[in-house]
Amino acid sequence: MMDEHADDRLVERWGGLNRCWGRVLAAGVACAAGALIVSLFLPKVYRATTYVLVSESRLGQSSDDTNLQQMAMLPTFVPFVDNDALIDESLKTLGLDQPPYSLTVNLFRRGNYLDVRTPRSTRLLELQVEFPDPDLAADLANEIATGAVRFNDQLNATDTTATREFLKVQLDQALAVQSHAASRRLKVLEAAGIEDQETELSILLAEKEGLSVRLGQLRLDLVQNQSRAESLEQILASEPELISLRKEVTSDRVLELAAEAVFPTGTPLSVTEESINETREVIRESLIDATVARTAQSAEIEAASARLSRVNEEVSSMVARITQSRAGIEAANQDFELAIEATRSASRQYQSASVTVGAKTQDMKQIAPALAPERPVRPQVVVNMVVGFFLGAVLAGGTIVAIRSYGQSRAAASSR
Repeated sequence: MMDEHADDRLVERWGGLNRCWGRVLAAGVACAAGALIVSLFLPKVYRATTYVLVSESRLGQSSDDTNLQQMAMLPTFVPFVDNDALIDESLKTLGLDQPPYSLTVNLFRRGNYLDVRTPRSTRLLELQVEFPDPDLAADLANEIATGAVRFNDQLNATDTTATREFLKVQLDQALAVQSHAASRRLKVLEAAGIEDQETELSILLAEKEGLSVRLGQLRLDLVQNQSRAESLEQILASEPELISLRKEVTSDRVLELAAEAVFPTGTPLSVTEESINETREVIRESLIDATVARTAQSAEIEAASARLSRVNEEVSSMVARITQSRAGIEAANQDFELAIEATRSASRQYQSASVTVGAKTQDMKQIAPALAPERPVRPQVVVNMVVGFFLGAVLAGGTIVAIRSYGQSRAAASSR
């Protein structure tokens, strides 16, 4: 029952609307006309659009994920465009802070004149400026875009300057360290006197070699003289000091005849003579010479050995000093080489400061400069009229239905 009554009421209302369709249409037309009149009197708003490309620096090598990183960080570049300082500068440049507009940053913000977007899957910043004047809209969009590009260039230039100043300080420090290392190296070389030490060492080594050869020869001669002296002593001990020489008369025929004439019946007459053993004297002299030579050689060996010992000590001390001097010189040379390499590295970094900083920066360039729009984006007359018509028709229809429903309700109440 309830559903049948509801359907009956719906049919009655629809029939009432059909009977009053002229009024509904008239209300729609009236609202459309009102929307037209209002739209004609509303100020026209023009939209100018430009784009700013955010790209990686062409300096240096780019990584494989650079595009993804740039797209992910693209929203961070919105403040480069949509910032109060840049807007204020643009307003002053175009004279919009003066009458008739007298715009301030606050009024500009409240008026929603600027809209900055990041189109998806691109490296672009989209700038849209809506303004009553088409030329000013285009000029303002271009001014804000170029101002953002200038601001980015200023930041890059500031970074480059700061980096060059920092690297200049490092270069000066490296040069100071190199100068100190060179001075220290020169002092070490002068204090070491390595050439004089090496000359003295060569003299000592030559003397040592001569002493070694001489000492070997002396020891060989000493052994020979000792053996000779021992042999001469043995020979000398077996040699008699005197030699006895017995001479018989019969050994001389003349004396034998004379002796027979004097001693016809006697024994033959003999004579004995003694003389010094000259051979023994020669051996003794040789023994004396060998003994003297042995003694002299022993003394010379002792002196040569003592001198060789001192030379060895001096050579060891000299080698230690030369080694220490060479270690100091090597350390000074290494410090000097390291200082030179540090200076070269600092110099290369200072000379390539612009490239180094530029390789880590992002470039911003305006593309597709904004042109003065020919048609306004607001008000949209046709859209407003259509919306006004439908709105008027709906309101009229609703009013008619409400009035008829109210009348039916009163009539039903009276009949009861």
